[in-house]
Amino acid sequence: MISKFTAIQGESFDYWKIVGLFGALFVLGLLAFGYIEIQGHHVTGMNQKVVWGLPHVFAISLLVMASGALNLASMATVFGAEPYKQFRRFSAFLAIALLVGGLLVLIADLGRPDRGLLTMIHMNFRSMFTWNVFLYSGFVVLCFLYLWSMMEHEKYVKITGSAAFPGRVILTTGTGSIFGVIHAREVFHSAITGPTFIAVSLSSGTAICFLLLASTFKATGREFHPKLISGMRNMLIFFTLAVFYLIVVEKFTKSYSPAFYDVEKWVLTGQWAWLFWGGIVLAGIVAPLAILTHKTWGNSLNGVMLASGLAIIGEVSFIAHVLLAGQTYPFNPFPGYVVSSSFQDGAFGHYVPSLSEFMLGMGGVGVAGLIYLLGIKFFRLLPKKAEAPEHWAPWNP
Repeated sequence: MISKFTAIQGESFDYWKIVGLFGALFVLGLLAFGYIEIQGHHVTGMNQKVVWGLPHVFAISLLVMASGALNLASMATVFGAEPYKQFRRFSAFLAIALLVGGLLVLIADLGRPDRGLLTMIHMNFRSMFTWNVFLYSGFVVLCFLYLWSMMEHEKYVKITGSAAFPGRVILTTGTGSIFGVIHAREVFHSAITGPTFIAVSLSSGTAICFLLLASTFKATGREFHPKLISGMRNMLIFFTLAVFYLIVVEKFTKSYSPAFYDVEKWVLTGQWAWLFWGGIVLAGIVAPLAILTHKTWGNSLNGVMLASGLAIIGEVSFIAHVLLAGQTYPFNPFPGYVVSSSFQDGAFGHYVPSLSEFMLGMGGVGVAGLIYLLGIKFFRLLPKKAEAPEHWAPWNP
């Protein structure tokens, strides 16, 4: 059933135009990095309360999507889903591209990237940041080994693919735990944060895979079987419902506790409530589910592409809400104790991102886009034709 893998020709004007666009984003990111590095972080919108700004939103969004992008490969290798076997190479390579883009933004936004090596020399194993050094680098290695085995040594695919699956779960849990374990940040602190990050990763990763596959196959004149559209739509429905379920559970359990009344009221009605209701609930959950379960839109390529784009907007909104709402709510350094000082006790933070922060974040998107575009040109990552088994009948609304 699986067609031979080929690289795209990549000789058209449209292809190089897109490469130039992502290259321009990368250059803008470099300029923004140089400007912030020379002038200092005071030229950004970040301050003493909000130390993780818009670049971190871009970085973490790309990292979370990278983990989810491996979903198609995991479905084929670990769970034996035959229709997605033809996308394993694409899936693993895209995961690497997104991860590299996110990590570059993360490093560039540290303030002193030249001192990044110190975190590896002086490690604090009680910090999730220390563990993430191993998780991110380990995930890249696992994806490279997985890709290598698919291209050169098929007999190792089951081993490398099975190793990459728990690696991606641990990676996303570790990213979510950066926030979930911070007890002094009441908006962050939650045992459900890690699982919610996994659900958001699966949803957005599947969405970015479908968007890129559909657009690449359409641009290169390759056939994409309608059954595959239905199958990936069903995955999006399931993962979106998982995101909805976990968010409802978290809000219910926190709102049930008197200690979190004020926190949850502020989350749902405060200055960042528009991100929660408009970005997460409407764009990330309600609108995609309405499209995907519609008899006409849910079975059309453009309809599923639109829902995928909205799912990605919802993922970015989720990351932005976690970061910004969590930091602008008054900091409680010693939970359970009354603390007073002359410095901003009980004060809400304010944050307005600067253009340089946006440019820096888009630079990471540019890097990920360049890696993907050059990858499908120089490596055999895509099948000539996306086929589906004759006996396979995915559910239709």
